[in-house]
Amino acid sequence: MASNLTPAQAKPILGDFDVILDVRTQKEWDAGHLDLPSVRLVESLHQHPEKVAELTELASKKVLIHCGSGKRAAMVGQMLAGKFTNLSIVIEGGYSHLV
Repeated sequence: MASNLTPAQAKPILGDFDVILDVRTQKEWDAGHLDLPSVRLVESLHQHPEKVAELTELASKKVLIHCGSGKRAAMVGQMLAGKFTNLSIVIEGGYSHLV
C-alpha cells in the first residue's frame, strides 16, 4: 500500500528512504535534482510502464517517488502500489518544494 506525503512531510525524512525515484524528465533532472545517494532518475516512468519490471529489486525497499508537481508521481504510485510494499508518494508539489 502506498502512502501520500506532502513535500513538507517528506523533506525532513528524505534520508530515511532506501531509494528515491525521480520520475521527471532528463531535462528537469539536469536543471537540478536532490543530491542524495539514494536518488535515481527513472525518466517519465508514467509514460513507460515497461520500465516497472526493471524496478523489481526495489519492491521490498522503502521507496519515495517524486516529480515536479506531484501529478506524475501519483500516476507512477498507482502503477507500483500493488508491487511495492513500502511506497510513499510526494503529492501536492514536487522537486522545488523538496530542495
